[in-house]
Parts: sequence; structure tokens; C-alpha cells
Amino acid sequence: MLFIHFKTLFSFRFYHRLAQLRLLPVIGFVVYLFLLSTLVLFFFTGSFVKNNLPVFLKNFPQITFENGVLTQPQQPVSAPVPHTDYKIVFDAAANTPPSAEKLIEEHILAWVHRNQLYMPSVSGLQTQDLPKNLNFTSDAQTIEKYTPALTVSLRVALFLTAVLLLLLFLVFDYCMALGVLFFFSALKRVLLPKTVLLKWAAFLLGPLSVLFFVHLWITVPLFTFAQLIVCIIYAQQIFNTLPEIPHEN
Repeated sequence: MLFIHFKTLFSFRFYHRLAQLRLLPVIGFVVYLFLLSTLVLFFFTGSFVKNNLPVFLKNFPQITFENGVLTQPQQPVSAPVPHTDYKIVFDAAANTPPSAEKLIEEHILAWVHRNQLYMPSVSGLQTQDLPKNLNFTSDAQTIEKYTPALTVSLRVALFLTAVLLLLLFLVFDYCMALGVLFFFSALKRVLLPKTVLLKWAAFLLGPLSVLFFVHLWITVPLFTFAQLIVCIIYAQQIFNTLPEIPHEN
């Protein structure tokens, strides 16, 4: 799979060979990209938390846990994650937890209510009980004491949310690549089986995933637009290198 990934980056003609593969290797390539991206996210989230934890703790809100139960605040307060739109919300007085969709929509990594921690996951809303021996007030001395535990908790929350968003990212990129391929097929009036375009869209996730990896460490301006440009460039070259192009009459 690593060889195929490499070839999808640098060989436009190789896409014509890939179109001849059966469905199982295509699915295997997508699974490979998901696992590779998950591994990259694991290291990225660890590095991100390590570099930004001091700022996170500096802006940490006033909260209190007694015997594993959040007792304060009685109104929702947020702990923003530095350099992102994401946050962790603490609310001791809420009646019901929000849905996983609401957490994603409002960029909430984790929502803490009484004795439970809620996080969005692939299967919906994931719930985790807080330790019953947790007694914590977020003053400077206590925060320093619990810094190792906070580091692990924040990294887990950030990583799980990132993996969930990764699935949405792959679906979005696949649909984008497929749309661009159908556009060029119509523009150039090239008659190709739909299965060929479906396979090409899957393998275009190869260069798109590399752009995503770069974006994690070096912010790519107008990232979604950059993805579209990559799809257009690759699609154009794939059609330009077709050995024989059947035209419509």
C-alpha cells in the first residue's frame, strides 16, 4: 500500500493501472490511509498538547470536584484549547447532556457534567465515569499537581475528536475528488465506466492525505480551496494521459 500511495503522488499514468484493480484493493487503500492518518494524528495531538498545555492551564476556569462529582460551576464555563476553535465545557447544573452532533457543531472536545465526561465518537456520544476519589479545585497549586492527569485526558479527548473528524474529512475529500472527476469527464466528453471514476476518486485521497499531513504542522492558507486545486490538477493530468480517449459522437 505504501508503494501505491507513493505512485499516486508522482505518476498520473499509474492511475490508469489502478482503475483495473478489483474493489477489495481499493477498499484496502482507503483503510490504509485511515490507519496512516490515525497514526499521524496520534503523534500530532501528543506534540500539540505538550506545546500548548501551559497556555491551556493558564486560562483554565474555576471548577470544583468533590468525590468525583463536579459541583462548581453552576453555569457553563469553557477551557479553550490554544490555537484552535475547540474547547472543554464544564457544567454542574445541566439537566441532560448535549448530543454528539451538538458537541461537534460547537467544537466541544469534551463536556463534563457532575460525575461523567461526554465526548463525541464515531458511534455517537461516548460516556466515561469520573474517578470517585477525584477531589479537585482549580487553583494554581492543584493544577500543578494534576498536570500529568490533565495532559493525558486532554490528549485522549483531542485524539478521539480528531479521529471522528478524520472520517468526515475522508468522506468530504472523496466526494470532492469524485465531483471533479465527473466534471472533467463531461468537459472532455470522455466516456468512462463509472467504476473507473469511483476508483480514481479513492486513489486521489493519496495526494489529498499528504496535503492534510502538511496542514497539521504547517498551516496551508485556504486549505479547502487548496484541496480543490489539487483535485483539479490531478484530474486534468489523469485525463490528459489517457492512452486512448473515446469521444461522444
